[in-house]
Amino acid sequence: MKSIFKAVAIVTIFSVITRALGFVFRIFISRKLGAEGMGLMQMASSVLGIFMTLISSGIPLTTAKMVSIYETKNELKRRNQVVTSALILALAVAVLSSLLIFALKSVWGIILTDNRAVELLIILIPSIFFSAIYAVFRGALWGQNDYFNCGLTELIEQIIRFALTFIMLYNISDIFVAAKYDAWAFNITCLCSALITIFIYFKRGKLCFKKGEFVRVFKSSAPITGIRLANSLVQPLTTLIIPTMLIVAGYTKSEAVASFGVIMGMTFPMLFVPMSLVGSISMVLIPSISSMMAKNEFDTIRENIKKAVEVSVFVSMLFIPFYLSVGDLIGLVLYKNALSGVLLQLAAVCVLPITLCNLSGSILNALNLEIKSFVNYIIGSAVLLVSLVVFTPLVGINSIIISFFISMSLISLLNVRKIEKAVPELKINLISKTFKYSLIVTPCALLGHFVALLMLHAFTNFFAGLIGGGISIISTIILCKVFNLFEISDLLKIIRRKKKKQS
Repeated sequence: MKSIFKAVAIVTIFSVITRALGFVFRIFISRKLGAEGMGLMQMASSVLGIFMTLISSGIPLTTAKMVSIYETKNELKRRNQVVTSALILALAVAVLSSLLIFALKSVWGIILTDNRAVELLIILIPSIFFSAIYAVFRGALWGQNDYFNCGLTELIEQIIRFALTFIMLYNISDIFVAAKYDAWAFNITCLCSALITIFIYFKRGKLCFKKGEFVRVFKSSAPITGIRLANSLVQPLTTLIIPTMLIVAGYTKSEAVASFGVIMGMTFPMLFVPMSLVGSISMVLIPSISSMMAKNEFDTIRENIKKAVEVSVFVSMLFIPFYLSVGDLIGLVLYKNALSGVLLQLAAVCVLPITLCNLSGSILNALNLEIKSFVNYIIGSAVLLVSLVVFTPLVGINSIIISFFISMSLISLLNVRKIEKAVPELKINLISKTFKYSLIVTPCALLGHFVALLMLHAFTNFFAGLIGGGISIISTIILCKVFNLFEISDLLKIIRRKKKKQS
C-alpha cells in the first residue's frame, strides 16, 4: 500500500505541472479575450458553476470515500454498486440542470445583466453531462488510491484544452466570437476527459446497481454538495452585487465589468497557486482518514492532520511575501495589466485563509462531519455577501479582497475548532502559528520589494520580479529555520519512516 506522503508527492507533481500549464493558458486567454471578454466568461462560468457543483462536489467525494472503504474490505461488488449509483445520480442531476438553464434564460439575463454571457452559458451546457461522467469515474480512481491516473487525466485535460483553444482562437480578433470558441473548446475538453476516465475504470471495474447503495451515496453526498452549492450560489450573487455596487460607486458599466474580470479572472487565480501543493494533501487525506476512522487509528490521524496544517501554513507563508514584494510585476509580466498586479499585492494576505479553508473543509469531510462543514460555510458565505454590500461603495473593487479575507478566515477558524473537537487530544494552535509567521512576513516582503526595485534599473520586469520574489522566499525560509517555525527535516524523517514501514 502506498504511503500517504508518497501519494502526496505523486499528486503534487501532477498538480504543479497541470497548474503551470493552466497559468500559461490563462495568460493566453486573458490576452485574447481582454478584460471585458474575461468578465463575460466569468459571468457565464459563475452560473454554470452552480450546476457543475451539484455534480462534481459531493458525488465524487462520496464515491472516493465509499470506494476506499470497500476496496480495503475487498468488497468489489459493493464498490461497483457505489460507482453505478453515483453515475445514475450525476446524470440525473445533469439532465435537471440543463432543463433549468433553458427554462430560466430570461432570469439569467437579468442576473448577468448582459445577454452575451447568457449565450455563452447556453453553449456550455454539454460540458455538464461530460463533467458528470468524468466526476464519478475520477472519484472511483481517487478512492482506489490511483493518484497517478487521476493526475495524468487532469494533465491530459489541460493539454487538450490549451491546444484546442490556441488553435480555435489563434486568428480571432472579435472578443465575443473568441469567447464562444473558448466555450466550445471547453465542451470538447470535458468530453475527452470523460472518455479517458471511462477507459481507465472499465479496465478493472464494471457497473451494477443496488438501491441501498444509491441511498447511501445520496445521503452522504448531499451535505458536501450543499457546501459547494452555497459557494457556487455566492459566485453569481457576487457577479450581481459587485458590478452593480461598482456602478453605484461611480464606475461605468464597461469599467465595472472590466474590473470584475481583472480581479476574478486574473488576480484571484494567483491566490490559488498554493493549492497546487496543499491541494494534493487534501486529496490524499480524505480516503486515507476515512479508512483510519474505521479502524480507530487516532494517533495516525492526529499526526497526519497536524503535519498537513503545518505544511499548509508554511507553503502559504512563502507565497504571501512573494506576492507582497513583486505582485505588481507579476501582473505586468503575465497579463500586461497593471491593475491585476496591484490587486494581487493587496490580496496576498488572502492566501492563507483560502488555503486553510480548503484543507480544513476536506478534513471535516474525511471525518464524516460534512454537515458541520456545511454550516460553517453558510456562515462564512453570509458574512461575505454582507461585507460586499457594505464595502464596495466605500472602497470599490478592493471590497472583494476585504470580504474574502474575512469570510475565509472565519470559515477556517470554525472548521479547525470542529476538527479539534472531533479528534481526541488534537491541538492545532492555528492562531499562535499564524501570529509567529506574520512577524517575519513583512520584513521579507519589504526586502524582496527593495531588491526588485533595484533590479529594475538593470533587468526587465520578469527578471527583476524573479530575483526580488526569490529573495523574499529565501529570506522567509531562513527566518523560519532561525526561529524554528517549520523544520523541513521533520517532514523528511516522516517520509523515510513511512518508506521503512512500507518496505
